[in-house]
Amino acid sequence: MTDALQQVLHHAATHSPANGRTVVFLAADLIAVLAAGFLTVLALRRHRLTRALLLRMVCSGVIAILLTLFLGHAVHDPRPFIAEHYAPLTHASTDNGFPSDHVLMAALITGSMAWLSRAWPAFALGTLAIAAGRLGIGAHHTLDVLGSLVIAALSLTAAWLMPLPAQWRRPLLNGTSPQTSH
Repeated sequence: MTDALQQVLHHAATHSPANGRTVVFLAADLIAVLAAGFLTVLALRRHRLTRALLLRMVCSGVIAILLTLFLGHAVHDPRPFIAEHYAPLTHASTDNGFPSDHVLMAALITGSMAWLSRAWPAFALGTLAIAAGRLGIGAHHTLDVLGSLVIAALSLTAAWLMPLPAQWRRPLLNGTSPQTSH
């Protein structure tokens, strides 16, 4: 398989040690930064959380898992480092490359952030950076990361379109703290 974007990013990553370290961070560690940012926003906006929003977040994840299981069997795409016989720049699984779990998780986080905060564009940039990193280390082809973005988009859309009772749109927390007895 010839994947020009993946080859360009891998070449750039192997061009210098600094590039390699940056690409490895994007591919392997940036997802933890996005997850921590998401949890922080969730904690800060806990008084605005609704049963509907939480259910949509969970359902988008479940739908994404089901789509991944189905499409992962339908689309076989060996990872670039396996197909082209070179070592990835960091640890990468040897299973089917489609879809990219890292990119899928980042995209689901970004979609949930769009429901929670105006800070979501920063998370979208982070998701694109993770995709570039996964390509750069040799763990995925462009098909794998694009497939993850499509799966996330379908999952988030399906969860958003779920009809839910109006009362589930009320905040779970009413903003008052429980009183302690003395």
